[in-house]
Amino acid sequence: MKKITAVICVLFLAAFFAGSALAQSNASSYFMLDTDLTTAGYQGMGDILEIGAGVEVAFGMYAMQIDTIKGFTVKLEWDAAKAELRTRDSGIEIFDDTVEFNGSEITMAEEANILVGTIGSLPVTSPEGEFQENYFIQGDGGNEAAAGLAYLAVFRTGADFKTTDALTVKASLTVADPDGNERFLGTRYFHVNQSVDVKPATWKEVKDQFKDF
Repeated sequence: MKKITAVICVLFLAAFFAGSALAQSNASSYFMLDTDLTTAGYQGMGDILEIGAGVEVAFGMYAMQIDTIKGFTVKLEWDAAKAELRTRDSGIEIFDDTVEFNGSEITMAEEANILVGTIGSLPVTSPEGEFQENYFIQGDGGNEAAAGLAYLAVFRTGADFKTTDALTVKASLTVADPDGNERFLGTRYFHVNQSVDVKPATWKEVKDQFKDF
C-alpha cells in the first residue's frame, strides 16, 4: 500500500509540475520599441523631434525572451486627429528600402518576423485611432529565436501637425503559445516631438512597470 501511495504521489507531483511549467510559458517575456531601423534587431529608442506635417514616423516592436509562440496580437492607439497609420508601409517584416522616416532618409535593414512559417492574420474591428490585428502560424512553425521583430508601425502626421505639436502612440503586445495560452507583455509608448529620457531597461524593471503578475 505504501508503494502504491508513493507512486500516486510521484505521478501527481509530475503532473503538477508539468502543468506549472505549461502555465509559465513565456513568463519572462517582454517587448521593446526600436527607432533604429537601419540595424537589424533591437537597438533602442531615440528622440523623434522637429516633426511637422505630412511626415512619416516609425518604430519596430520587438518581442524579447520568448520561450515558444505560435502567434501574437498587436494593438496600437493614438490621436487620429494628429496622425494616420500607414498600413501599406507597416507590417510584420522590414525590407531594405530607402525611406524617409523620423525626419531622416534611411535605408532600412531587412528583417524577417520572429514567427517562422506561413503567417496568417485576422484584423480586429477597431474604432478610429486604434489598430488591432492577430497574427498566427498556419500549420507547422513557430519561433526559432528568443527575440525578434513582431511589427513595424509607420504613421504619417496630419496636414495641420506642427513641430510644436506632440504625438503619442500607445503600443501593446500579447503573445500566444502553441497551446493557445496568452500572455500580455505590457504597453510601451512612442513619442513624437517630446524629448524622453530613455535608458536601457532590465527585464525586472519592464515586468514591474508594465506587467501584472
